[in-house]
Amino acid sequence: MPLLLLLVLACGVPAGTPPPAPSRTIAVVSDGHDTDPAAFCEVWSSTSASARPFALPATEGPVPAPDPGWTWWNLWATWCVPCLEELPRIREWDARLDQEGVPVAVRFLSVDATQLDLDTFRGRRHDAPTGPRVQDQAAVGPWLATLGVDASASIPIHVLVDPAGKVRCVRVGGISDTDYPTVKRILQGS
Repeated sequence: MPLLLLLVLACGVPAGTPPPAPSRTIAVVSDGHDTDPAAFCEVWSSTSASARPFALPATEGPVPAPDPGWTWWNLWATWCVPCLEELPRIREWDARLDQEGVPVAVRFLSVDATQLDLDTFRGRRHDAPTGPRVQDQAAVGPWLATLGVDASASIPIHVLVDPAGKVRCVRVGGISDTDYPTVKRILQGS
């Protein structure tokens, strides 16, 4: 065996050492089955009693009236490609959940730097989400921290708020088609 190959093999992981657990952010093909909400959400509260209260930061633009049921807040921006890619999925899921008897109020919160940026985007895209914009960009990080996630977390971010106004799930990152059963399970209060 060549010496170089022996050196490479000798520097490997000791025999019997289990591989590290994969991170949720590593792309893994899902089998399409329901996932444990604790694995799906960066912040997960299985009950309303143990969950944090939800409050928006100061916003610009009209804020929808509170909904008596579940509310799904999606943090997005006009410059965020993953945010824009998942908008049709979120709308499809909203309709599908309603058809399946799991109503949820889907709300969009823009973190664009200026209202002009947002208005310009909405003028070009008829399918642009409506909803308020975070008024002060410096407030985004501290607000994310109140949700229990890192102040520098990247968007998109999904916040599922139960009928009592408590944050039950905060998901940092995009959603894929295979996440539907988990989102439905959370919104059913499971």
